[in-house]
Amino acid sequence: MESRNQEIILNDEIDLNNENEGAEETSAPEQYEEKKSRNPIKRMVEGGLFNIPFSIVCYSFVFSGIVYIISRFVPAFAEFWTKYPAQAIRFVLAKLTGWIPFSLAECLLLSLPIIAVFYIIGSSVATKHDDSDKTFYKWLRPLISFILVILTIFFAGFGPAYGRNKLSTNLSLEQNPVSAEELYNTALIIANEANGIIGEVAFDISGASIMPYDYKTLVSKVNEAFDRYAESEDYISHFKSNPKPIALSNPMTYTHISGVYTFMTGESNINTNYPDFLMPFTMAHEMAHQRGIAREDEANFVAFLVCINSDDVYIRYSGYANMANYLNSALSRADAELYKKFVLYSLPSDMTNEFIAYSNFFDKYRDSTASEVTGTVNNAFLQSQGQSAGTKSYGLVVDLAVAYYK
Repeated sequence: MESRNQEIILNDEIDLNNENEGAEETSAPEQYEEKKSRNPIKRMVEGGLFNIPFSIVCYSFVFSGIVYIISRFVPAFAEFWTKYPAQAIRFVLAKLTGWIPFSLAECLLLSLPIIAVFYIIGSSVATKHDDSDKTFYKWLRPLISFILVILTIFFAGFGPAYGRNKLSTNLSLEQNPVSAEELYNTALIIANEANGIIGEVAFDISGASIMPYDYKTLVSKVNEAFDRYAESEDYISHFKSNPKPIALSNPMTYTHISGVYTFMTGESNINTNYPDFLMPFTMAHEMAHQRGIAREDEANFVAFLVCINSDDVYIRYSGYANMANYLNSALSRADAELYKKFVLYSLPSDMTNEFIAYSNFFDKYRDSTASEVTGTVNNAFLQSQGQSAGTKSYGLVVDLAVAYYK
């Protein structure tokens, strides 16, 4: 383009027609450049954004997105995908990260701000020295790839589980609206079962129960309990995994999160700052997510079934105590008189003391900004995945319990 302009300037004797012809010659490259700037996809291709690895990431993302969309509308497909292809993804991730003694997800979360700062500085310096498309896309590609890989893992590995058959269907339970009387009757059954083993559980002076072994032993025992339960059930897989203790469990308690399944690393992460009686149940809950149970009420109920089928007394106690706690809350809202009757005459006194000790422990963390933020985010996420009750869906486990014992 520059050489053509020079040719026109040097030729002083050209006529008007030739000048017009020269103008037409210069307009073509200009139109090309304008068209090029208006075609971002072509520009990205020419700039080198879509190399082979990045293209594979993009195609995988598109495929997983299609799988996820189908699973949201076709439960039979979601059931199949969750039990087989997605199960393979979750299994591989759990095994790849399971040998690491600490939570990889926690480390990534804590280091993300530092990585982001270095990334911004590095990309800014690089593009300042070379503002070509090639350099720009060289730095943009890792960021896009990171986001697409996370979404791909969710869409293909965990997201479809939200669209699978309901747990009540897989357990052949008839789930209907629950009355206060039914809640009360179910609570009586749980209390009676707990009474049979509570004499074998030790409690400290505050009333809190004491887990009679360390965290590593608990992991082994809950894995055994999962194997024991899942052997007779075809809707859930079972394999040995390594739930990770969260290093910053005390600060995390201010978020009111006792455990979390991190789908991108395949890890079940446990807040070890909570009272002992919550830990076996929480661990079984997060392991249920790891094995394809996405809905929170269903993960709670699978955790309950896993715990009460354990051959360990304390794990069984954890199952009954946590279910009794959910039933207590539901009964107190449904019928104050029945709730009072149950607590005064049927709930084991040791379990009552357990709940009082838990309430005293939780006073320190009860009102916090962190819990409001995480609660809002978690509520929005759950609702986006079809759980209209949001964070309240955890308590809906009582509906499954009533149906199960009926």
